[in-house]
Amino acid sequence: MRGSPLLRAIGLFVTLLALGIPLRWLTRQQDALADAARTSDVAPLPATNARIPVTLTFSHQASRAEIRHAGKAVWVMERPKADESFELQLPFPKEGVELGITVEFEGDAYNALRLQLTGPEGTLYDRSVWGAHTVEAIVPFP
Repeated sequence: MRGSPLLRAIGLFVTLLALGIPLRWLTRQQDALADAARTSDVAPLPATNARIPVTLTFSHQASRAEIRHAGKAVWVMERPKADESFELQLPFPKEGVELGITVEFEGDAYNALRLQLTGPEGTLYDRSVWGAHTVEAIVPFP
């Protein structure tokens, strides 16, 4: 073995220190770009209201059904038929929308609600909600 271990350690330390200066400069540039991107004044565009066709299918007679969006009731029906079709006027951003569903079924049996929604781009989304007596759920549509 040639050379002193102490001299080798000092040489390695000097090499790492020399490489650390440009590395610090490069990472500082990335931090500045990330800060600039975070503080940009570009706000996301608000989604405009779209006409959304909806079809509800109940497995058993319901005494009441309600659909909420952003905490507000957008559709309420007392004693809906087994199949209900209607249109909603909702903002439907490309990220999707979440609807709150509340259904009160008659009796205590386990029942289902099938919710079909056609997005503004024409895609059909199909979701189901199951439960007994009163069913409350948040249903996402991508």
